[in-house]
Amino acid sequence: MRTMLLASTALIMSSVSAHAAQAQAQPAAGPEASATADSGIGEIIVTAQRREESLQKAGLAIDAVKGSDLLERGIANAGEMTKAVPSLSIPLPGGNVASIFIRGVGNITTSSYNDPAVTPSYDGVVLGRGGGLLGAAFYDLSRVEVLKGPQGILYGRNATGGAVNIIPARPEIGKNAMGFNVAFGNYDAVDADAHVNLGVSENSALRLGAAYSTRDGYNRDGTDDVKRGSLRAQFLVEPSSDLSIRVGADYTHLGGRGAGGTYIGGFIPGASGYTFVPSGLDSSEGFNTPTANAFRQQNLGAPAFGFLSAMNRDQSQDSTYWGVNAEINWKTSLGKVTVIPAYRESVDHSFFYGPAFNIANTNEKAKQASLEARLSGSAGMFDYVLGAFYYNEKINALNQYNQEFVLPLQTYKQKTESYAAFGQLTAHVTDSFRLIGGARYTHDKKSIDGLINNFITFCGGLPPALLTPPASFGAGCAVPGNMPHFPNFLTTGDTINWLVSNGWIAANSTDQPGYQVFPLNNGVGAILKTYNPVVDTQGYSRVTWKASAEYDVTPDNLLYATVETGYRAGGLQMTESKTTYKPEFITAYTIGSKNRFFNNRVQLNLEGFIWKYRDQQITYFTVDTSGTLISSNENAGRATIKGFDVDLVVKPMATTTLSAKVQYLDSKYDDLHLFTAAPRDNFGCPFTLTGAVAGGAPVKDFNCSGNPLLFSPKWTVNLGAEQVVPLSDALELVANVDTAWRDSQWGAFEYLDFERIPAYWTTDASLTLRKPGGAWSLTGYVRNIENKRRNLAPQASPLGVAVGHFSAPRTYGLRLSGNF
Repeated sequence: MRTMLLASTALIMSSVSAHAAQAQAQPAAGPEASATADSGIGEIIVTAQRREESLQKAGLAIDAVKGSDLLERGIANAGEMTKAVPSLSIPLPGGNVASIFIRGVGNITTSSYNDPAVTPSYDGVVLGRGGGLLGAAFYDLSRVEVLKGPQGILYGRNATGGAVNIIPARPEIGKNAMGFNVAFGNYDAVDADAHVNLGVSENSALRLGAAYSTRDGYNRDGTDDVKRGSLRAQFLVEPSSDLSIRVGADYTHLGGRGAGGTYIGGFIPGASGYTFVPSGLDSSEGFNTPTANAFRQQNLGAPAFGFLSAMNRDQSQDSTYWGVNAEINWKTSLGKVTVIPAYRESVDHSFFYGPAFNIANTNEKAKQASLEARLSGSAGMFDYVLGAFYYNEKINALNQYNQEFVLPLQTYKQKTESYAAFGQLTAHVTDSFRLIGGARYTHDKKSIDGLINNFITFCGGLPPALLTPPASFGAGCAVPGNMPHFPNFLTTGDTINWLVSNGWIAANSTDQPGYQVFPLNNGVGAILKTYNPVVDTQGYSRVTWKASAEYDVTPDNLLYATVETGYRAGGLQMTESKTTYKPEFITAYTIGSKNRFFNNRVQLNLEGFIWKYRDQQITYFTVDTSGTLISSNENAGRATIKGFDVDLVVKPMATTTLSAKVQYLDSKYDDLHLFTAAPRDNFGCPFTLTGAVAGGAPVKDFNCSGNPLLFSPKWTVNLGAEQVVPLSDALELVANVDTAWRDSQWGAFEYLDFERIPAYWTTDASLTLRKPGGAWSLTGYVRNIENKRRNLAPQASPLGVAVGHFSAPRTYGLRLSGNF
């Protein structure tokens, strides 16, 4: 990091004399000078520090992409943002819960009660459950801002890894305009969006937007498809020069099959461990085809140790997201007062395959209300921001996760309340040197009231009478028809009635509160119905802080250094014996340099960082004390993350732009221990026995210390080139090529060989014929020229199989755009 800072300082200093000489040699600014300046690198205005400023003047770790650039590069959802932001990974975009990682800090989860480590926001409003909106809001945008590292002061709820803020284009007073984009591609893809801006009066404006996308699935079972529609409306009124009020509303529906995957292979247990047997299926097979089901039916499901059956229905998703928000800005003698009230609601009724489960069914409704108030202004040499934040979220859920011989049923109500007060002070020590300090106090209160019922079919009988292979084969547990495969019921009563009516258990069996054991009528095994209420309330409080310094070497060259802390509240979860987990903490040290050289034709930004991470909240499959499989959120010790970013943009001519973004990342768990027991003990880390027992099997302590964090490739490279070829005064041709390299990285906490994502290149290209100024354009594009589907989200299923979730294959199409 020190070497990087010295190199950056030397480069800046070498440009200072050139900058001064250039200023003396240049004539006074005029029309010709303006034209020259216009041909340089453009500016992006960001609001990450709660004020409008150039991205190049913001002394913090941030990437930002304009809405027009997102369109040109074919970035249609948050999952594709890694094409523009090397530090970002979103392995499973879409759905009700987003898994977002920045530099290895993030969390993989399908549970709505887990807070994100990287906070998604829409129009400045933090999203508790942002997956669906992150996949749907990418139309008529002003920009997307990605903040790297803890956001413990100014940004909504505390986030340890960073924040992704999607900012829509806002109404413009005094302007009547409209625009549209419509694209047609392979896989019967149709992507269309349109917007209109209306100057309603001399001091008000209305902006309306809509988008619709549909596409056939990339997989043979129809999954990895798209069926999505969105609406957005904003009204802005400025009654006076001191007051502005903007009100917005949005609605999104997600349908279709949803994200899918493919079986990679199976694991055969033996005396010396597990043997991996490849499935022979390609990346586009899916989970629910005759070929995929034939492979599935070759695998045993624990603890009944019968062969699995085919998927009992198709996957489907039916999710809606809507919200209303406002932003009120009032200039007073004390400064600008900003108030942001918001309400959001999501409803999800979906069936999905999960990590090779037969089917899971989620029925969830989440409501969130938030209110943020800020006062920002200046007093003498100081700039200040003071504020308060309130967040309230309620979730009602009724879910089941069918594993054929295990049927977990979960019903719960969860509530989160968060209060925060924050402030940041900037001292202008000189015209070019600033010191910045900030602090935030946060109190989070969480409560949960739920019930877990598991129906578990055992071969032979409940532990210690449980029979495992090879004894289970002799008992007939693997004989077709000897073990019940549970249907997709949501209540214990319906499940017991089905078992009775199909002759599996005694005819007089009824549903009773508490634990129940039902011997199978054929004498081969028994069914346990568990009863685990989860009722708890927890509170968490923390003060986070920031200290930084900024120095303007020249008007075009900035040096900065920052230390900032972050915190993510602990929480409650629907598991049988581990209902709570602790907060996680991070401290980030950053030095950086932002520079423009050679009359605004070269931009070079450098950043070095060291993050110290402790008590990371991770989710993985383990077992409770009874041996029951649980997906549990656990605190995972300590980690160190360090590296550097280089961001270079060169515009040698007005018609040529070259870019390169490089990130080097060295991440390592200083302490990571994962605990589980057979038959869920397939991990790629050395273990020791703890002496405890779960379900009759010894508990193992897997020491995964020294491994990298998930989704933290050592090298990440994004390269881009754009060439504009004027054809006439009214016509030009634009060629774009973007390619990205991702070094190998780990995608799951078991650290099995198949969970290591190999290094890969992905290249996109486009050719656009357009009228200068953007009145209309016609673009032909191709994405993933290599036509390689990468396993970006590997999973070791608790059913004993390896599954993968793959990136898109090669896609291509035509897009027509217009602005009037």
